[in-house]
Amino acid sequence: MPERSAFHNRPAVLLFLLLWGLYGAVTNLWDQYGYNLMHAGVEALAERGKFSLEGSPTPRFARMETATAVPGRDSSTDTFRRGERLYAMKHPGMFFTGAIVYKPLSLVGVRYSREYNITTALVSWFSSGLLGALLVSLFFTQCQREGLSLHTSLAAALSLGIGSLFFPYSGILHHDFLAACFLYFSYYLCIHTKRKEGEVFSSLAGGFLAGYAFTCSPLALLFFLPFAAGVAWKKGWRALRFFLIGYIPGLAPLLVYNAACFGNPFLLPNAAGRVTDTGLIFSLSLFLEKFSWYFLHPRSAVWSFFPVFYFALAGLVTRAVRREKDSIALLGGTGLLLLYIHAIETYGGAMYGPRYLVPCLPLVFVGLIPVMKEMTPYRKVEGINARTGLWFLFGAAFCMSVTICFAGAIRGTMYGMAGHPFWHRLKLGMGLSGMNGTPGAFPLLYPLVALASAAFYFGNTRRPAAATEEGSLSTSLRTGGKR
Repeated sequence: MPERSAFHNRPAVLLFLLLWGLYGAVTNLWDQYGYNLMHAGVEALAERGKFSLEGSPTPRFARMETATAVPGRDSSTDTFRRGERLYAMKHPGMFFTGAIVYKPLSLVGVRYSREYNITTALVSWFSSGLLGALLVSLFFTQCQREGLSLHTSLAAALSLGIGSLFFPYSGILHHDFLAACFLYFSYYLCIHTKRKEGEVFSSLAGGFLAGYAFTCSPLALLFFLPFAAGVAWKKGWRALRFFLIGYIPGLAPLLVYNAACFGNPFLLPNAAGRVTDTGLIFSLSLFLEKFSWYFLHPRSAVWSFFPVFYFALAGLVTRAVRREKDSIALLGGTGLLLLYIHAIETYGGAMYGPRYLVPCLPLVFVGLIPVMKEMTPYRKVEGINARTGLWFLFGAAFCMSVTICFAGAIRGTMYGMAGHPFWHRLKLGMGLSGMNGTPGAFPLLYPLVALASAAFYFGNTRRPAAATEEGSLSTSLRTGGKR
């Protein structure tokens, strides 16, 4: 096993570099203008040592104090005043993360007030883009460790990296995207890994990352109990103890922020800003309305943005049926998130796709591993034609997912649902139409689809080395070693 991990390290590093470059290439100014609030918090923290947003020397940030923001075009609507201070109705994790990147840039003269465009793009790329590419490469490694071939591992990793909403949000300093990254890193360290010698460190680090995910997004709190249960089931009570110890420092930045801004470490920004549309409402009519919005309606449903999600979700259920020890964390956290977003009034505001699913996407796509195992041809199972048909459906769903998510990546996500009917999204991604003067995705999309199709083809026709060696060994045993 150690040799195999070392051998597959080079493809994982190459995948990381390619995806990080791609995420940088699609980082667009529409997103950097639309999500100006995120960068305003970074500037306040890194340059002025303040959590409040007033007093910025950057014109685009200074206007937030007086100008009226346009819903769906600007995130400045997510602010509130407390006394004479202006605060963001956001958890501060993205401000701390962005400040780590921005502070060195500002010291060499790259500042929001001087070069807004390049500075916002660099901060987004070195935070969300970097973490997102690292996550996909780790997921690729996980696929290989769980028995998938190089090519099927690549297909699964690309399904998450460019075939889901993870792609359009990879170029944004976004709280839900960062929470998704830190949640998966936590899962990978303290639940997925099997090493006993590093149990203390992995549990502490995993707990810290899970806590910091909540510092980034309130939705991450829904994963705390499933993760804790998963650690206890997979690693035992000792590991759970260290996970809980690590979770507390992960919350520390949030508690400090709350105490400094609102005088109470447990008063969250949404509560301080008196946000009312995220409270639980137990209503059957609301649940059915939300279910239609998330899973049925062509303007907003998951299938109209990234249908490959359904393959992953089915595999996640399969993983739970097989009583995999990480299924409590994966399916439990995802289930709680789905229940919560079906019981609140808000849909998430201006966005590209159902973004409240973003925090759970990397965990859901772990479900692709058992799906890929069932579809690989070297397994001796009945129904070759059915399996080939399943590969065809998966490939079609993947290509459609890449097309639509790529359209969101190059055009930006801060434009609401009404402007993105399903067929228009598909045509934009295929390069058959533009949007507001922006050309479609034709130049880069088709090479991406071609490369993905090649990965599917080789993954469906070539046997991994382990399977070939196993077949040779069984043949040798049957023939008594004679050739």
